[in-house]
Amino acid sequence: MLEISFISHQILHKIIMFKHKDQGKAISASEISQYVYCPVSWYLKRSGVRPQSPGLQRGIAEHKKAGGRLALLERREKTAGAFRWLGAVCFLLALLLAGRFLWMHY
Repeated sequence: MLEISFISHQILHKIIMFKHKDQGKAISASEISQYVYCPVSWYLKRSGVRPQSPGLQRGIAEHKKAGGRLALLERREKTAGAFRWLGAVCFLLALLLAGRFLWMHY
């Protein structure tokens, strides 16, 4: 446990020192996680270097496809909600009409 705490302290110290060099730009918790995973990747991203790799392009394309599927799912959910509302209105209207019919004939 002491070793993990010491390593975490070293990592946080490095990040804090970088923050001072970077004119106080805020560092998020997800950036700390990224730094722990790969400090070089974190530094390059933080410095504005755009990564170049075929895997990155494939990942971007997959995320766009997934985003399109999510947008379609969202539209379908909204449509389903509208149909549920319409069904409830029709049900209430049918109840009112049945009640009026029964009132008039019995």
